[in-house]
Amino acid sequence: MVKTGVAFPDYILKDKSRKRRKDYGDSSQSMRGLFLIIAAVIGFIILLGKIFYLQIIDGAYYRYLSDSNRIKTVIVHAPRGIIFDRNNIPLVFNVPGFRKTEKEKTTVLTKDEALPLIVKGEKDLEIDSLRQYPYKDILAHIVGYIGQISKDELSNSQFLDFKGGDLIGKMGIERSYEDKLKGIDEKQLIEVDSLGKGVRKLGQTDAISGQDLKITIDLKIQKAAFEATKDVKRGAVIVSTPDGQILAMISRPSFDPNLFTMGVSYKNSTESSYRNLSDILTDNSAYPLMDRTISGVYPPGSTFKLVVAAGGLQDKIINEDYQVNDTGILKVGSFSYANWYYTGYGRTE
Repeated sequence: MVKTGVAFPDYILKDKSRKRRKDYGDSSQSMRGLFLIIAAVIGFIILLGKIFYLQIIDGAYYRYLSDSNRIKTVIVHAPRGIIFDRNNIPLVFNVPGFRKTEKEKTTVLTKDEALPLIVKGEKDLEIDSLRQYPYKDILAHIVGYIGQISKDELSNSQFLDFKGGDLIGKMGIERSYEDKLKGIDEKQLIEVDSLGKGVRKLGQTDAISGQDLKITIDLKIQKAAFEATKDVKRGAVIVSTPDGQILAMISRPSFDPNLFTMGVSYKNSTESSYRNLSDILTDNSAYPLMDRTISGVYPPGSTFKLVVAAGGLQDKIINEDYQVNDTGILKVGSFSYANWYYTGYGRTE
């Protein structure tokens, strides 16, 4: 016989309550499981979308990056053309060297300067020919020098095929005939391993040297004229007749162009007072970079009388016997110009 009493209904009520809590717990766990499944599906869809984007949409770009890491382009710079005087004497030389370009800034290095970097495994070195000027300040304004291309020059249509860090002619013949003196660089495609070491050569285009030039300057006359003008700050030109060829062209003071091209260790040994680039670039009184034969501004003085006389004879305004009476004053309109020296007064041919 089963006993019944007050406790029995309480037991039944508690049992029903436990069942309700269990049902609620099972439902909560089911919701959490469903949420995790949905989150996993969404994450998987996002992952598939990213893979699709990387491989299909941006696939070509990342393949290019992969090839760039695997394939290295090595540049061997073509030697510039040689400049000769009228007697076939070379006025410039190309000597073996290197260049290092970082962030579009180029530094030229001699073999001795580059050797420690090569030992350390420097990867940014490029084989190049350094421009050497054996006659230094004697021909500085005629031959000129080469230097790194500037941002302003890069925007010039003349230099569309150039890039930051390239070396170009900066003045003189080097500048005026840049398109002829500059050659076409050699390019090598090298496959490299994960350490950046070359594995094999995939292809190559050969270098083409720049064109040689022959100018009318006579080196012997140039040397003599340069020596004769060492104590002046002027320009001088020697011209042959009747063809008008330039045999010598001097500008004083001058400078050693090797300071621009032969590396930081180069020391100037000429009579020039400019021992480094800073001295040349900061001399705002003598202006050594200015070519006084073509850039200086001077009053023509009596030399212009030849032009006026030749024009008068040609147009038959005067003849060979014509004389001018110099009163010491020339009147043009309301202006009067006085002769600077009294000995020129009187009648003159």
